[in-house]
Amino acid sequence: MLSTLSAIRSLSLRKTVVISKLPSFSTIRHQSTTTTTKNESAGAEPDLLIHEALIHHQKPDIAGSSLAADDVRLPLLEEGIRKSDELTSNFTDYMFRFNRLPPNFASNQFMSLDQELQRELTQIMDNFDAPIRYAFGYGSGVFEQKGYETGDSSPLPQIDMIFGVTYPEHFHSLNMRQNPHHYSTLKYFGSKFVSKFQEIGAGIYFNPFVEINGHEVKYGVVSMKRLLKDLATWDSFYLAGRLQKPVKILKNDLRVQYWNQLNLKAAATLAKHLTLKRNKGKFDEFQFYKEITGLSYLGDIRYTLGGENPNKVHNIVEKNFERFQLYYKPIYKDVIINNSTYLPKGYTVDNATRILRGRISKSSVLQTLKGVLTAGVSKSVRYAWAKKMKSFKK
Repeated sequence: MLSTLSAIRSLSLRKTVVISKLPSFSTIRHQSTTTTTKNESAGAEPDLLIHEALIHHQKPDIAGSSLAADDVRLPLLEEGIRKSDELTSNFTDYMFRFNRLPPNFASNQFMSLDQELQRELTQIMDNFDAPIRYAFGYGSGVFEQKGYETGDSSPLPQIDMIFGVTYPEHFHSLNMRQNPHHYSTLKYFGSKFVSKFQEIGAGIYFNPFVEINGHEVKYGVVSMKRLLKDLATWDSFYLAGRLQKPVKILKNDLRVQYWNQLNLKAAATLAKHLTLKRNKGKFDEFQFYKEITGLSYLGDIRYTLGGENPNKVHNIVEKNFERFQLYYKPIYKDVIINNSTYLPKGYTVDNATRILRGRISKSSVLQTLKGVLTAGVSKSVRYAWAKKMKSFKK
């Protein structure tokens, strides 16, 4: 495990820039090694501009700086950024426990919602006594999608949630006692069997069509280990792909916060390549977010069988374009403007879509088959029919 990572490059420019112990594109810290004097005050502002540029992976604008261009050594700074990206990619201890993260690190992940909906989601969470380590809400029940009916006469869309738990067997044991009606007949085999069955495929156990506080809820249970592994390695891409689209975090975990920020950067790296390739070298921001959204549907059996609206990707981005901008704000600057890159180990921009198509196809087939048993036959038919009806709404 990487306990410490020494500074990539130290530059004696009156101030020293160091990389924090954990390799991250957003955790560059600044330490002052000199006391500012009256004579230095005139040159302080240009130095600060250089410092800010280093933090944000930018070439510093030193026009008017008292420092000579030769002293800045831009090639060394660019090499430092490249090395930082490489070190980040090589850090794979996804179970590492963070005591804290830098201030405002990954603040883009915390999306705001209407206060009433936020209150209702919190109340739904309060209905679970079993311990939940990390939780988020997603889908049309949390964020609007074009093509879904709205209005007073329309039924409320199902609220989708994912719960990350440390010990799945313990969670299911407590939850079966509190909410036995959430489970299918699999509950009669006990929590140990259910937790083992959960590990098949993408490692998620879904309870759909559960009524909580007047809302129809579908919630999935996943172990923290499987969640973190997927974010760090794109193991199944089931949850990594889901978290690449705007979500509402209901309970946070620093490990997920860290690895999801890298997951977003990886999605942006790949989407930038695909956008430029599709548009013959021209970048388009809307297409960029469509490419990100479409990654999680590569090889998805639901798309292949017509179980999803064929315009779903376009509809998601069109209705949530501003949310995508907020969700990817620092990532966009890092990847699109400053050309920093990141992909999980073993992935390149040339092989990623091929690998993902195979992994998503396998995990979606297994998860669909699992759903028949975890939801029960009647709920599975109801869920499939609801999906089919949505697919007709263009």
